[in-house]
Amino acid sequence: MTTTATTAKTPRTSAPKKRTPQPRPDSEQTRERILDSAEKLFARHGFHGTSIRDIATDADYQFALIGYHFGAKLDLMDRVLGRRAEVLNAERLAFLAQARTRSKGAPLPVRTLMEGYVGALMARASRNDAGWRNYTQLVGSAAASAEWAELTDRHFNAVAREYLGELQRSLPKVPSEALHQAFFFAVGAMVSACARPGRIETLSQGKFKSKELSTLYENLCTFLEGGFKAVASRRPESG
Repeated sequence: MTTTATTAKTPRTSAPKKRTPQPRPDSEQTRERILDSAEKLFARHGFHGTSIRDIATDADYQFALIGYHFGAKLDLMDRVLGRRAEVLNAERLAFLAQARTRSKGAPLPVRTLMEGYVGALMARASRNDAGWRNYTQLVGSAAASAEWAELTDRHFNAVAREYLGELQRSLPKVPSEALHQAFFFAVGAMVSACARPGRIETLSQGKFKSKELSTLYENLCTFLEGGFKAVASRRPESG
């Protein structure tokens, strides 16, 4: 009688999936990742259209970790606006310090002041960095809403007043109220150019391509310089 040997089949085991290393929950990398996700979603869907759960899902973290690091959603929005504002403010102040040194006490040209204030944001946004593009879009919507006036004032007004002071020295005959209005217009034009450069394409029905912010920078500075000079040359109405 013949016996047949039977061999047991060894079950196949698949190689373990490689997991992407997760930063420590209390690390700076974790906080930056949460801020990046919040910045992106706030820019795309607005503050009220974005939930903490949406941010947690996008960042691939637990819901509770957002609150652990940043508290309430409003506090998170504050930190999102403040994070890159710190970079912009430092660059604008450094530019102003260098310009003051070169001028040796003389008033600064309006064009120089516009290049310093506008250039800090536009240079960052034009580098094809998704984070800075999200941020400029967010700042654009926040600056246009009275709801965020307190936050935008807190993060941007101190440096803006430094530039306004120099503009007043450069244009001493312009009434302070008119100068503040002109600066307000300048900020609006800058934010709009950064946040919605594609509007030029829709206005021209595709004839002009202006998605690259570097192509707008020179013309915007020229436009703003001309605007301030036009305000300066305006004769006061006689009573």
